[in-house]
Amino acid sequence: MKRLICALAALVVAGWVPAALADDYTKDWGLPVGALAPPIAALDQSGAERSLDSLAGERGLLLFVNRSADW
Repeated sequence: MKRLICALAALVVAGWVPAALADDYTKDWGLPVGALAPPIAALDQSGAERSLDSLAGERGLLLFVNRSADW
């Protein structure tokens, strides 16, 4: 029984969701892969307003957002 509980806990921690639930659960999450990000702006550490356009370089911009377990 301990092994079963540990296995289920590991699947939950790993983010496993059955395919039938994943479609309904994630259907309305954010933008689809490859979509353009909406224009956003925020203040940086020195108080200057920065936008995605101001951060992008010659080769573009890779923005990685990770939701932590503390949210």
